[in-house]
Amino acid sequence: MNSSQPFSTSETLLRPNFCDCQTAVLSTVSWGAIFAGMTAALALHVLLMMLGAGLGLSIFSPLTEENPVADFSISTLVIHSICAIVSLYFGGWVAGRFSPVNARSTGWLHGFSVWCAATVGGVILVALGAGVMLGGLSKVVGKSTAAVASNATDLAADAMKRSDATLTSFVDEAVNKLPADGPSNRSIRAKREIGIAVARFFNPAQGEANTEANRAALVTALQDHAGMSQADADLSVTEWTNSYERLEADLATVKEAAETKAREAADVASDAVAKFSLWAFVAFLIGLLAATWGGKVGAVCATRCEELTNEQAYVPTQNA
Repeated sequence: MNSSQPFSTSETLLRPNFCDCQTAVLSTVSWGAIFAGMTAALALHVLLMMLGAGLGLSIFSPLTEENPVADFSISTLVIHSICAIVSLYFGGWVAGRFSPVNARSTGWLHGFSVWCAATVGGVILVALGAGVMLGGLSKVVGKSTAAVASNATDLAADAMKRSDATLTSFVDEAVNKLPADGPSNRSIRAKREIGIAVARFFNPAQGEANTEANRAALVTALQDHAGMSQADADLSVTEWTNSYERLEADLATVKEAAETKAREAADVASDAVAKFSLWAFVAFLIGLLAATWGGKVGAVCATRCEELTNEQAYVPTQNA
């Protein structure tokens, strides 16, 4: 046959229509059914979580406790997982049930799409702060970490406050030894100069090379501005040094205990994160299977309902 001749009628019938094939493939995806399934899954999940809150299930106790990780148990994960799996199965079933006739064979794919959409939607809700019920477990570790950080900040502030109060007491002790009938500006000047000398001597960043020089400067300031003799000034500096060393020892003990407690809390939080991550992986995988199976079952249910409706609508003709 000459290639320039037009196709015959039989050849035209045998030629595939690629546009029709592409349309048929695209029509097997029903985004309306997927959206309906995602909405149903998220709504049912919120409903089940609210039911759990009303029944006082353990999943909600960590949200209001000072140490939420302490009550983070397997039962919490099981309850959350069951709610998610049931919701995803129902969402997949809804998507499969609402899928059109030409998409029934891909009901399982609609269920899988529901799982994808619901997962992304749930993450977005939690990130925006609107998914408190959906993201209850995600706040457990965050709250515990914030508590540890707050404890460390409070400890540092308390140590700074105690150190400042101790240094101030040294200055007040020296200034109070001035005669009461002296000039008023003398006590102010003495408090300023002695305070500077005390701050320099007890500065932890002064270095060993400057320690003796700063000590000598403090003794001189006490002699010049507090009216002490060299022996009394040297004795006062020695007593202040011993007192400050005891304070540093106490603060070091408190700091070590706080660090130990922080490490223990971090270990507990790390275990909770690992437990949650592994369980979440398993739960998400089961939820994927549940949504996929629900989509397939929903599509089969829709087909059976149509077949039943057609059988009931068929009326056999009577022979005359």
